Amino acid sequence: MKSIKIVIQEQIQNLYMIGRLSAYELKKSYADNLLGGLWIILNPLFQIGVYWVVFGLGVRGGQDVDGIPFFVWLICGLIPWFFISAAILQGSNSVYARLNSVSKMNFPLSVIPTYVVVAQLYTHLILVAMLMVIVITSQGIHHINIISLLYFMLSSFCFLLSLSFVTSTLSTMVRDIHLLIQTATRMLFYVTPILWLPSDNTPQLLKEIFAMNPFYYIVDGYRESLLKGSWNFIHSPYTLIFWSVILLLLILGSAIHVKFRKQFVDYL
Repeated sequence: MKSIKIVIQEQIQNLYMIGRLSAYELKKSYADNLLGGLWIILNPLFQIGVYWVVFGLGVRGGQDVDGIPFFVWLICGLIPWFFISAAILQGSNSVYARLNSVSKMNFPLSVIPTYVVVAQLYTHLILVAMLMVIVITSQGIHHINIISLLYFMLSSFCFLLSLSFVTSTLSTMVRDIHLLIQTATRMLFYVTPILWLPSDNTPQLLKEIFAMNPFYYIVDGYRESLLKGSWNFIHSPYTLIFWSVILLLLILGSAIHVKFRKQFVDYL
């Protein structure tokens, strides 16, 4: 608990710096591109287009999902996943990639994963705004539960931040961890029901395992909030499981970060 207190205090004491650095991080990502920040929208649009053609028109033959156009159903899952995957990959490499810059400074290393994840959140907010316009145009505004959507956005941020404390520390000490995380993230994309739905013939035990997946909790929560205006997933037992996972990740991440950060320079 002492480690958690140290990490949380560093976040609170450096809120202004986190805001400035996250904005700089986002700006730096597109600084060398001719189209600049337009790639925030263009890059996911190209990916969505490919998935829609392959899975929506090719695999499903244009069929709806429970009366919802497949394209709308698809983007309600893909946009939260873009945030998840980018935050995981960038967060896991955040400390190691910036050690040379901060090693000779009195810099609170725990804020590095934070501002990197916050930078990804900025991009996510832009895409969510675009997503809401598409959903309102297609389904109407009465299906959208704003409070539920805000809850799942906050939940995803807390989960990804807690996870980044663990992965950024481990991947700094053992570089193979970062490659393992990249591979695991690609696998999770297909294991998590983002492009597909569990069928009626799927065993109930397997459905329960899918539902306990934190990524599925987030993705399905977005879909419930945007397409059904539902609170059901928030009031389910999976919410307790999800926040228990966040707490465990925060405890573990804070402990190993505080314990090993003085040795980070040795891994350069």
